[in-house]
Amino acid sequence: MKEEKYKLSKLLKKEFKQFLEYHPAKRVGRNIREVIMHYMQHSLDGFPLNMDDILWDFTCLMELFDVAEEETNDWPEL
Repeated sequence: MKEEKYKLSKLLKKEFKQFLEYHPAKRVGRNIREVIMHYMQHSLDGFPLNMDDILWDFTCLMELFDVAEEETNDWPEL
């Protein structure tokens, strides 16, 4: 069995679970996507120099929320 390179602490797992209990992944992912798209559409000063990094980070975060959505589909929405 391959050893995990990174392990989530009990606290971090608890925080993720608690976050997802109060902030449904589907809603959070959709809202963050909306904010990013709104920002990009209405930015008058052009894109920040690190936009590639920002987009990459948000893309990975959205993928995390997609997995979280699948894992929490049977949880009740608040």
